[in-house]
Amino acid sequence: MKNEKPPAEPQVEPPAEPQTELQTEPQAEPQAEPPGEPQTELQTEPQVEPPAEPQVGQASRLSEHSWRRHLPHIQLSAGYYFITFTTHNRQFLHPSHKDCVFEAIRFLDGKSYELYAVVVLDDHVHMVINPIDTLSKIMHSIKSFTAHEINKVSNRSGKLWHDENFDSVIRDEKELLEKLNYIANNPIKANLVEEYEEYKWLYIKGWINDYK
Repeated sequence: MKNEKPPAEPQVEPPAEPQTELQTEPQAEPQAEPPGEPQTELQTEPQVEPPAEPQVGQASRLSEHSWRRHLPHIQLSAGYYFITFTTHNRQFLHPSHKDCVFEAIRFLDGKSYELYAVVVLDDHVHMVINPIDTLSKIMHSIKSFTAHEINKVSNRSGKLWHDENFDSVIRDEKELLEKLNYIANNPIKANLVEEYEEYKWLYIKGWINDYK
């Protein structure tokens, strides 16, 4: 009798573990950048240019620049100054009035200041000085004396001069020569004379009408 092998037990494969999909972290939604602040152009204050140097025939316009009266009148211990002052309400200076103003300014030369140049025109005066006294004292002396004398001979009263003076420091020899040339040419530009030597109320030290 043949030996029979027992039947092999059926191979049962263990059930496969269920496959799970890899869970990925949720993707963050793109963040929107916050809107930038609106760009505005920088607003700058308008630049105000100082008025140009007074021109002949425009002296009365100087009073329109009232802001200039608030500027300090700088005075160096020793230096030259270009000074302009005008008549009140553009009053006309007659020849005898010009004589008075011209002679008063010449008289104070060596006392209150060293005078380098002066021109007396119909309604304003330019001069270049090296002050000994303060500018305020100098201008008060000139204005008060001439106003008193001119009012007396004219049998009148009231203001003769505008209250403010317009002065600037002359910083070097080049600028000094420019101012002297400007003063010398004023009567010509105003059509008062053809040659500056002909103008009676013009003085430049060592050059024109220097009879002292």
